[in-house]
Amino acid sequence: MLYFLTVAEELNFRKAAVRLHMTQPPLSMQIATLEEELGVRLFRRDRRRVELTEAGKILAHDTRKILSDIESAQQRAIDVGNGITGRLRVGFVGPAIDGPLAPDLKKFRTQNPEVVFELTEATTEKQIRMVREQELNMGIVRLLGHDTTALACTLYHAETYVLAVPQDHLLANEKSVSLTQLDNEPLIFFPRHINPTLHDAWITAFAKAQARMRRVQQTVTKHTSVALVAAGHGVALVPESTARTGRAGVRFIPLRGIVPTLEIHLIHDQRRLFPLADSFHHFLLNQPK
Repeated sequence: MLYFLTVAEELNFRKAAVRLHMTQPPLSMQIATLEEELGVRLFRRDRRRVELTEAGKILAHDTRKILSDIESAQQRAIDVGNGITGRLRVGFVGPAIDGPLAPDLKKFRTQNPEVVFELTEATTEKQIRMVREQELNMGIVRLLGHDTTALACTLYHAETYVLAVPQDHLLANEKSVSLTQLDNEPLIFFPRHINPTLHDAWITAFAKAQARMRRVQQTVTKHTSVALVAAGHGVALVPESTARTGRAGVRFIPLRGIVPTLEIHLIHDQRRLFPLADSFHHFLLNQPK
């Protein structure tokens, strides 16, 4: 088809032969053979000019389209192979989206508009299972004693906690507070089954500070905790990133002393990080926090 298309573009066998780095007789033979195979005339020729027949015009049009599609397919394959485009299935825990994940996602998508994301909010345990079963290319999780056998785990983000109090609370004007100051304060806290390791770490921290934990309300999410603080139901311990989302009627105060930290990790199957996922993984780890 390359011989035919070159002649169709030049409408001159001599010029077409020069472009193809061959002599004219073999080129004429190639075109004659093609016309014989198709059973139609592709060119009208006389001593002064060469013209495409209607059949030749159709074949030239469709051939250009086919070659263009092949070139596009090749480029898409190259882009996927180089991690420039494709589909990414990524899981995440809630605290990650409050932290750096949302702006990092926006920046990556701006730089890579051809990438399609399938985002799934899920618990760490569920993401670990989904990564192992190849339902996710990558998970963004909070690891606290989880079994990560055969998974690659890399720290993505770390932050501390702050105290959320109603704006009219006695501690509202403090620059920082210690757990000792929270002795017997009405505390909005999460149930142990949500995260046993973190739950027990906070109990240990309060015990070391010789402060009693008076839990008056259980909540599943940090945003619900903050909403209840605004309603005057008590105080709550929330990540810094949750505090940055703001809430009318609530003050967020830094904590002093030794308290648990929030660490977010990237996980993926050690054997299955394809180029696009590898590109996104590298991007997340190299963003300023």
